Amino acid sequence: MRQKDEAKAQEILRATLDEVQAVGLAGLSIEAVARRAGVATGTVYTYFKGKGALLDALYLKTKRSFADFIVRDENLPLRAAFERMVKAYMDYVIDHYAELIFMTQMANSPYLTDETRETAALAARPALELLERGKAEHLFKDIDSAWLAAFVMETLKAMAALAATQPKARRAALQDAAVTLCWDALKA
Repeated sequence: MRQKDEAKAQEILRATLDEVQAVGLAGLSIEAVARRAGVATGTVYTYFKGKGALLDALYLKTKRSFADFIVRDENLPLRAAFERMVKAYMDYVIDHYAELIFMTQMANSPYLTDETRETAALAARPALELLERGKAEHLFKDIDSAWLAAFVMETLKAMAALAATQPKARRAALQDAAVTLCWDALKA
């Protein structure tokens, strides 16, 4: 049995993301991923059992990277932690748009297994805990944290899309405005 190379596995995952961006989830084929990654089709199967396993692995990798990017446990006061999270979220949306689209497609597709969905939810837990902390400190509205998170995420996606069209020099001011708008919307 051949030894698996982590770098090759990562290249296959990157090629998968690029291919999904080009043809969508339904149009994805192992053969096209292999061509894009510059490996034999059998090599992809050495690392992943099939299309479903490949998509699951990419989804988990992408969700973990996303969560690591936007939420870091720095023991900051709530407002500072919220500000850091909002700005990081906007940066992620601007700089990792393909990953964001992929996560959205997967979250609403039959390719995502329940096990993968549950594992990915663990990556989002720190963001929900920040919202829970805001409610416990009576700074945020006492509304289900999943609803609060959905409101903030969808608002920030739209705002980041607008910010991406602006000169980089304006983005900091736009992020500050986004922080204020989101904070005020959640404020108890």
